[in-house]
Order: sequence, then C-alpha cells, then structure tokens
Amino acid sequence: MKLLHTADLHLGKIVSGVSMLEDQTYILEQITEIIKREKVDGIIIAGDLYDRSVPPASAVDVLNDIFYEWNVTLGLPIFAISGNHDSAERLQFGAAWYEKTALYLAGKITDPVQKVAFQNAEIWLVPFHEPGVVREKFNDSDIRTYEDAMQKITDSIRARADKTKKQILVGHAFVAGGISSDSERQLAVGNVDRVSTNCFAGFDYVALGHLHHPHAITHPTIHYSGSPLKYSFSESKDKKSVRIVTLEETLDVREVFLQPIRDMRIVSGSLSELTTNILDKKEDYLQVKLEDAGALLDPMGQLRKFYPNILHLERMRHQMEDKLELKFDELMKKDDVALFDQFFEFAEGKSMTTAQKELMTEIFKEAREGGKE
Repeated sequence: MKLLHTADLHLGKIVSGVSMLEDQTYILEQITEIIKREKVDGIIIAGDLYDRSVPPASAVDVLNDIFYEWNVTLGLPIFAISGNHDSAERLQFGAAWYEKTALYLAGKITDPVQKVAFQNAEIWLVPFHEPGVVREKFNDSDIRTYEDAMQKITDSIRARADKTKKQILVGHAFVAGGISSDSERQLAVGNVDRVSTNCFAGFDYVALGHLHHPHAITHPTIHYSGSPLKYSFSESKDKKSVRIVTLEETLDVREVFLQPIRDMRIVSGSLSELTTNILDKKEDYLQVKLEDAGALLDPMGQLRKFYPNILHLERMRHQMEDKLELKFDELMKKDDVALFDQFFEFAEGKSMTTAQKELMTEIFKEAREGGKE
C-alpha cells in the first residue's frame, strides 16, 4: 500500500495582502503529477484545506477541481479531515454521499471515530477538535485539555482496532516538541494545546497536519507533511514536500520535493547593491533587509521596479548591544549631548562627528536658555 500524505493547503490564503491562489493551483498541479508518477493507492490530506472557515468562492472552486481530478478522473480514494482553519460543519456537508466515490471527508469529530477499511489497513479520521467538544461527544467530564481529548480518542480507537491490520491515524494537532512557524494560528493560549507522542502509541503511521515545517518533529511513526507552500518568512529555509508512505511489512516514508512558481526568500544588502546587481528569480516573494545607514528616498518604490513581489521591507539597525545594556543610573549620569550621541549611534551605526557634537551642544544650550525666558 502506497499513500501520498499532504496537509495545510490553506486554499485562499492571503500573505501581506497578496493572494496565494495562483501559487496554490500551480503546486496542486505539481502534486497531481507526483501522484501519477508514484502510482499511489490513496491520498491523505491532514486538515486545513482552506485558510478560513468561510473561504472565497475561488478557493472552493480550486478544491472542487482538484478533488474531482484526484478522486474521479484518477479514481483514487481521498482521506481528508478538517483543520483548525476549516469550518467543520461546512466540510461535513455531503460527506455521506462522497463516500460512494471513496472520498472520505471528516469535518466533525464523532463517537465512534470514523474508520475506513482500506486494503490491509484501518484508517482513522480524527479532525481537529477542542477539548469541550470531545468532553460532550464522549460524555466524559474529566476531559479538560487537548492531551485528555486526544488520549480519549485514541484509547477508543485502540479498543476497536483490528490488530491483524495496519493502523493509520489522520489527525490535526500540535505534538509537544514540534517546531512551529509564524503562519500557524495558535490553538490555545500558552502550551495547553500540546499533545504528547504517547497519545499515538500503537499506530503504524500517524499522518498529521497543523505544523508547517516538514520536519517539525522527528519520530519513527509520527509525521507532519508540512504545508506544500511557504506561508511566512519563518519558513524561508524550508524545502517543501509531500510524503510518500509505503506500508507493507515495514514502514517506509520518503519526501518528494515541490518546486513553487515563486519562492519566499529573505535578502539583505544596500539599496544601491540591490538595484544595481539584480538578484536571480526577481519574481520571488521577498523580505528585504536594507543595510543602509542614512536616510533613503522611497526605497520600496525603487526596489519594486526590479522586484515586484516584495512583501516586507525593513531597515537593519546598526546596534552596539553592549552599549544598550546600560543601567538607568548610568544613563542619568550622561549629559544631553552624550545621550543624543548614543541615540545617534543606535540609529545611524556610527558616532557623531566633532562638528555635529558642537552643533548639538549649541542646540541644547539654546533650548535650555529659551526655556528660562
């Protein structure tokens, strides 16, 4: 049995005011080619199909088209769940008749947990859930945390599982120790949204979504696929991929890397350098860190002539960290010119010249004398 595992499509995502739908359509077409080339038996999508609970119609069209391509045209079963960005109720619509074409779409957590018998395996669909929902569904007042909820769910699965078959769980959760990124929405305040790897004991493969880094955790049977595209600059060093999971006597999991139409990169340099020595792949989404010390005239406008997809621009501060650690009483001992010189160095990356210090001395003198009149 060979499965493709992906997650966190976030269809309809907008990054810094820019729609990612063209990029998402491109990457889904690439995944389609991988599905054909690898000759997989089924497709897992571990949540966050959409980026928000009420997605734009254009995003719905993209999901509709790709589901039709994978499920009807290619004739492959799809095992999908809702994530924390999705509307469980909206994704649940039509699920009963979708199963007639082997499109298994679990929007809401159920008791018993939805099970799909597939080849020599049982696939358990565990959509995103909050503790309160599980407490009510399973009529267990002791469920208070995400850990309690997941443990209750997986305990109920283990009690029903056919031990002669391979056990696969599809879930959307934050496993403790996982590496997060800036593009994920917190499930709860603090760390109460974490679940332990112990919850998934006994499963041959756990296909997870939520964390966007492809190597968010390292575990022999628990895997995040990561998002197929970069959705924040904290993911700029990631190599996005899908997982190809072969489950026979042993488990084999390997990555097939994806190539976006536009990458997301962080670049730095002076305005002159970046507008003279034009970077390769200038259509990429860029976060630009300018190293210039002085004032600049419309840097974004100048850069956009060459790099149309700049999403973020910032000036790098030339700081002397050791000088910023001065205690309050030490600062109070400095005179006005010395304090301004420290600020000047923080902002410009260099100390004032003698002429500038003399000028500031005169300015402060005039200000003090003027205040006495």
